[in-house]
Amino acid sequence: MSTRLKQYLDQHHIPYEKVRHVYAEGATQSAIASHVPLAQMAKAVILEQDDGKSIMAVLPAADKVDLQRLNYLIHHEVQLTPEHTLGKWFDDCDPGAIPALGEAYSLDTLVDDEVLHMADVYMESGDHRDLIHMKGDDFRRLASHWQHGQFSIKPDPWSRVERM
Repeated sequence: MSTRLKQYLDQHHIPYEKVRHVYAEGATQSAIASHVPLAQMAKAVILEQDDGKSIMAVLPAADKVDLQRLNYLIHHEVQLTPEHTLGKWFDDCDPGAIPALGEAYSLDTLVDDEVLHMADVYMESGDHRDLIHMKGDDFRRLASHWQHGQFSIKPDPWSRVERM
């Protein structure tokens, strides 16, 4: 588990449990390996704004970021941050196992409304063998001052590209 994530959760008095699983990369695969409902799994996507500032977007693990909606929501143009540059924020995490709590890493965080409606929230813990589980009410308490809106889209189940 990420050291900064643990400190952040402890500092905010958020009860959580670690859910151990076999080695898995990515939020979707980690949910499957943990036997956790994918509908309760949140993932983090790191974006760069046109002014050079980096932000975290938190959305359901199965969804994709709708960049058009997100641009409209935050009044900036954003693009995905290249994966090879993420180590500068997440040096206590394994690549691809970023916890969906940007504040623990001094990143402004936006959250999709769908995550705010989850009864339970699971997320990466910073490694490829554990998830963090917290009650939705506790997640909402952490996210109460984050900007939020609808910026995720479901993958098209009929698209061949989406299935590859």
